[in-house]
Amino acid sequence: MTNNTPSTPPAGWYPDPQQPGAERYFDGTGWTAQQRNPNAQFGAPQQGQSPKSFLATWLLSLFLGSLGIDRFYLGKVGTGILKLITLGGFGIWSLIDLILTLTGNATDKQGLKVRPEGKQATIAWIVSAVVVVLGIASGATTGTTLSSTTTGVGTSATQQPFASSTPTNEAQTDAAPKTEATPEAAPATSAPEPPAGSVSQTQAARKAQNYLDLTGFSRDGLIKQLEFEHFSAADAAAAVDSLNVDWNAQAERKAADYLKLTGFSHKSLVDQLVFDGFTAAQAEHGAQSAGL
Repeated sequence: MTNNTPSTPPAGWYPDPQQPGAERYFDGTGWTAQQRNPNAQFGAPQQGQSPKSFLATWLLSLFLGSLGIDRFYLGKVGTGILKLITLGGFGIWSLIDLILTLTGNATDKQGLKVRPEGKQATIAWIVSAVVVVLGIASGATTGTTLSSTTTGVGTSATQQPFASSTPTNEAQTDAAPKTEATPEAAPATSAPEPPAGSVSQTQAARKAQNYLDLTGFSRDGLIKQLEFEHFSAADAAAAVDSLNVDWNAQAERKAADYLKLTGFSHKSLVDQLVFDGFTAAQAEHGAQSAGL
């Protein structure tokens, strides 16, 4: 008697019933999430694709990467919080995550890669390039405007004494003795000119205070953050020093933020604070204030 019971296919690669033109791995009992291109070289099963949206991951990384929102979306809460605290690793971490996303190498919490579909990668690269170029152009325009404003302030202050010399000369011509006119003419040559770059330094100081209101910073870390915002090194240093910040208090605040995030030993916390730009003494003070 013939046995008509259908036999189960052996484990292997078969045409994907859900995606024409691709192959899906059958493990002998059911379909898996592993796919491959049948035209590619045969080998070990490829890693499955993440269900997370490439477009959502890319847009969050491009516009909100400095806040770690892209990592929260991918389920990486721990590194998302750390990215938020460090403002995207002072921009470097945000840039790396954006490049990983654009090249299709960003992974979710399970380690599955977030892959683009169709022309999504090409569109994402073009839009990202345009945003970066516009950001650079905007920064250059802002710098030019601040420079022009500073020049205008200096010019106005220089010209004002000459305008005020007219009534003095008229009074001297009418009746005043020459010896009495001399004290009135003195301010025209002694008026101080405002220091160059004062407007830019004022803006840098405002920006630095905004960062200090958000989280703890070392002096070097705050200066580097301002330089990342396109302030000059001189303006950034002058702005930070003008705030009269208690850097030991900032080290205490930064140490407390880290301990809220995860566990640290005394040495590892000190090393982290030194990495953030605090001096060894400030880092030691911050760790001790946290109870380590």
